[in-house]
Amino acid sequence: MHNDIALAELFEMICTQAYQERKCVDAGALSYSVSVTRTDEGAVIKAKRKMPTVGFPSLLRRFVPAGVVSTETVSWGPAAADGSRTGDLHVSFHGTPASMNGTIRIVADGAGSAVLVDAQFKANVPLVGGKVERIAAPIILAVIDAEEATGQAWARGVR
Repeated sequence: MHNDIALAELFEMICTQAYQERKCVDAGALSYSVSVTRTDEGAVIKAKRKMPTVGFPSLLRRFVPAGVVSTETVSWGPAAADGSRTGDLHVSFHGTPASMNGTIRIVADGAGSAVLVDAQFKANVPLVGGKVERIAAPIILAVIDAEEATGQAWARGVR
């Protein structure tokens, strides 16, 4: 995700309670709670949200018939010499044998900045885990796309 703002501004945006709440709303969350805790050199951001399952394939709705509740935790480390940062990403999907783990990096990108996500979604379901992962991938990417649109709008001053 490219943003037309500097790295320091991007990190401040990410660490804004209102921005985190807007991400949940724009992604279509039915309900949510967000916390942003600044640390000496970084931040810990937690977002618990309930997402609708309307339009989900029946295989996924068997696991989450009333909606998907997830808690996303990103633990941001200190800025590197070039201003980039890395955050450890963990998403738990409540009541399911699924999780997503990886990293989020913010880096300089021309005159602006970019957010890079490298994560793996894993469904520990005997016999159908791989199928669940393949079906869930576009849904997870749609949420990431919604967050990208929110970030770009926020950086342009649209709140």
